[in-house]
Amino acid sequence: MSTNPENLSSDSSMQTGGVVWNRLHSEREEICEALLRGAQTSEQTRTEPAQQFVSADKSEHQLQERLRLIDDALDRLMAGSYGDCSICGRWIEDTKLDADPALPFCFACQRRSESEHRFQSLSVQAATR
Repeated sequence: MSTNPENLSSDSSMQTGGVVWNRLHSEREEICEALLRGAQTSEQTRTEPAQQFVSADKSEHQLQERLRLIDDALDRLMAGSYGDCSICGRWIEDTKLDADPALPFCFACQRRSESEHRFQSLSVQAATR
């Protein structure tokens, strides 16, 4: 599935965009349902140990982060910039988008972002010692 606009006719681009939109939208619905189930479950089980709530909060946080990525990808799709790196504007490889259609960054920018995040985490750990 190639989503690069330079390689597609407008008809196949629309079809590919529809496939991507369907994948993103389906995952979005699943996440929203999981978040709703989690909220209902945590309200019903307030007597459980606090450690289970920490685990549930972490899972909820991860779901919310993924939901933000999906919403951003849907926004880029509708704006016509889907597949372009949000940092440098270069095209994100089709194989990467096939694996995760919500990717906002090309490989180089993703790597740079992860390195910076790791460095910041190490700096925070060193400062707290």
